[in-house]
Amino acid sequence: MSFPSIAVASFLIAVVLGSLNTGQAVAQSAPGEVARSLGAASLKGMASARLWGRKLYDAELWTASAGTFDQREPFALSLRYAYPFSAELLARTTIKEIVRVEGGRVSDHGAFEQRLRNCLVDVDTGVRVTGVSHGPDRASLFVNGRKTCTLAYPRLRDRFFGIWLAPTSRDARAASRLKGQS
Repeated sequence: MSFPSIAVASFLIAVVLGSLNTGQAVAQSAPGEVARSLGAASLKGMASARLWGRKLYDAELWTASAGTFDQREPFALSLRYAYPFSAELLARTTIKEIVRVEGGRVSDHGAFEQRLRNCLVDVDTGVRVTGVSHGPDRASLFVNGRKTCTLAYPRLRDRFFGIWLAPTSRDARAASRLKGQS
C-alpha cells in the first residue's frame, strides 16, 4: 500500500470513528483549570448539544477519580460553544431550566440570575466555559481557563449541574453519556 493510500485509509477510519459520537471518554489532557482544580482528572464522558440540527456546544465531564461517577465527589463540566450566546441569555436559560426541573417561578431566583450574569461572558465559537463543583452549595466558573467567579447558592451542585447531568435534563441520553453510563 502506498503512502497516499495509507493516508486516505487513516483519514476514512478517523472520519468513521469520529462520526459515531458515542460519548465514550478517550484519553486526553484535562483543560488547565480542571487539572488545577481536580488534580489528576479523569474524562468521564462527552456529549454534544444540538438544536434544529445545529450544534450548540460540546460537553466534557471530568472527575477526580476514575471510578463510577458520583456527583457528591469533585467534578468539572466543560462546555465548548459552537455558536455565540450572550451572558444574559445563558444566565436566563439557566434559571428557566432550574425552574423547569424543580418548579417555582423564575423570580424566585433573581439574585442568583444576576450573579450568573456577572460571572459569565458573551460566548462565541470556540469559547470554553467550565464549572467546577466544590460541594453541594459552591462552584467556580472559568472562561477559557480564567476564573470568573465562585458561586454560592443552596443546592447549587444539583440545580446548576443538573441541567446537564440529571435524569430530568432536556437530553437524558447525553447526561448518561457525560457520566460514562452508555
